[in-house]
Amino acid sequence: MIRAGIFVGVDRTGHLPLLHDAAEGARRMRDWAVGTGMVAPAQAVLLTDADGATVTPDQIYEAIAGIVAGPGVDQLLLYFAGHGVNINRGEVWLLSGAPERTAAAVNVRGSVELARYCGIPHVVMISDACRVAAEGIQAQNVVGQDVFPNNAASDRSHPVDQLFACRLGRTAAEIRDPGEAAAGYSALYTGELLRALHGDVPEVLAAGSDTAGAARFLYPRPLARHLETAIPKIVAGRGLIARVNQVPDAIITSDDLWLARLPPADGNDMAAPVSATPRRTRPTPSGSAPPPRTKGILSATGERAAGQAPRHARARRVQLPGTAAVPQLQDPDLRLAALKRISAAFGPDRFGSRCGIKVRGAQVAAAASAYAEVRCLEGTPAQVEVRAIDGPAASVLLQFADGSGALVPVLRNHVSALTFVDGELVDMAWEPSANHGRWPAYAEHADALRALRAVAATATRNGRFRMDAAGADRLAAGIQYRRHLDPGMALYAAYAFHEGDLDPVTRIGAMSRLLGEDIDATFFDLAMLTRQLRGRRVEPGDMVVPCVPLLAQGWTLMRALGVKPHPALEGLQATVRQSPWSLYDPRGVDRIRQALTTREIR
Repeated sequence: MIRAGIFVGVDRTGHLPLLHDAAEGARRMRDWAVGTGMVAPAQAVLLTDADGATVTPDQIYEAIAGIVAGPGVDQLLLYFAGHGVNINRGEVWLLSGAPERTAAAVNVRGSVELARYCGIPHVVMISDACRVAAEGIQAQNVVGQDVFPNNAASDRSHPVDQLFACRLGRTAAEIRDPGEAAAGYSALYTGELLRALHGDVPEVLAAGSDTAGAARFLYPRPLARHLETAIPKIVAGRGLIARVNQVPDAIITSDDLWLARLPPADGNDMAAPVSATPRRTRPTPSGSAPPPRTKGILSATGERAAGQAPRHARARRVQLPGTAAVPQLQDPDLRLAALKRISAAFGPDRFGSRCGIKVRGAQVAAAASAYAEVRCLEGTPAQVEVRAIDGPAASVLLQFADGSGALVPVLRNHVSALTFVDGELVDMAWEPSANHGRWPAYAEHADALRALRAVAATATRNGRFRMDAAGADRLAAGIQYRRHLDPGMALYAAYAFHEGDLDPVTRIGAMSRLLGEDIDATFFDLAMLTRQLRGRRVEPGDMVVPCVPLLAQGWTLMRALGVKPHPALEGLQATVRQSPWSLYDPRGVDRIRQALTTREIR
């Protein structure tokens, strides 16, 4: 196996807290790769800001492009340590010039998409960085760059495994090691990662053999499971539960591609790896260590964003009621209260026009549409009646009492339902109007479909709606009733299929076709993920609603998937608020309203 590695570490980013182990962590990772013979020295690129150097997206891009254009490699390892944020539910790595320079960052999700088709059979991306929400206008305006070439060298996707130091909305920490000098800090995640890579965690190694003989192999999936359980134990053992909230995460799409090769248990057949071992730390007595450094972004007040309070509840398997044809999802962050709130029916199940919108958790101040007549109604929850749709579907701009807004697709003979929790738009659903002939068939499955949507919405909010191929098949069957499709669940499923690289074009294409047969239109996100919009923008006659992503994570994929934004909405991405579904600030609302006025968007 021919391997290459790019190791990036950035300690200094704008006015954010100085890190002490990011550049050093990248160096230790390169030492492991070269010292064990996993990567040849010429194929191991180290990019850090040590000794006053700077790191830019172009440097990373050129390093990757050189590998892609070279004689060929079987595996590429891309490691990053430094500050990170999540923007539009996607991770962004902040480099030397960020956040002052909006382009001095890496768009991880877009880079993953391009990596799948760059021609390298296996790419592994490791992120020892925070994934907290960007705070303030400056951070929200950061636009990460895609660092893989858009060469479409392969006509089929290849596995891209992603390992994250923490979950979405959480912080990754480096803590002071009392055994080191006063200025010494050690990254929790990279330290434990290197322990496993060096073979110091034998229980995650699999015995086997290859052309070089017998060996033990470290595969990404068991490595990810180990890190997810080991890091919280380290945090607890050092008495840092109240100060560090870190549970690793991973998206693994390969099963038979190893990350490290070590000698067999008896030590024969292969020389032991030679490399500097990762820096170890000893347990810290509670109260004796200084606060941990967190790789997060500062808020407008200058306080470090520390994420939410840690939860230590045991992972709970959520059983979806009503049908066996849906996957079971396991996640400690699926809180029953949130599930019940989202799954509970609310508001009217019909409108006289057989089409309307209802909203819980927010007040509607105004509504506008270019291709339908809309009228705000009195009452709670907020309601908007929709009449005279020009075509099978249209978009309605809702502005809420706090000035924010959402672009909501309305479908003939359907009621659109929006749910807000803590100021975020967490779910959007479309159900047949109860005074339409389709309602009885839907009503038979309504409870199960609402429960499934609640699980998907809650997991998506936490960045954790994932499944394997068998789960994808069950989900595809479970979101249908009779010959119809639950439109909202089709959107959740589409991103899960795409993120897991579960034959997304075929699976999402099938859902898009079924939805098209059902409502004579489709959603922007489905058209984008099936590459129907490559090289073009959405026009009013396309019957694609709306003309921008419904789920916020879609914004980070537009460039990699070659979708052109509508000229009337250029720059709209910068106005998207922190929310699972696209929610725009007042600037964005004004832009959308103007485009509707001129009927440039449906």
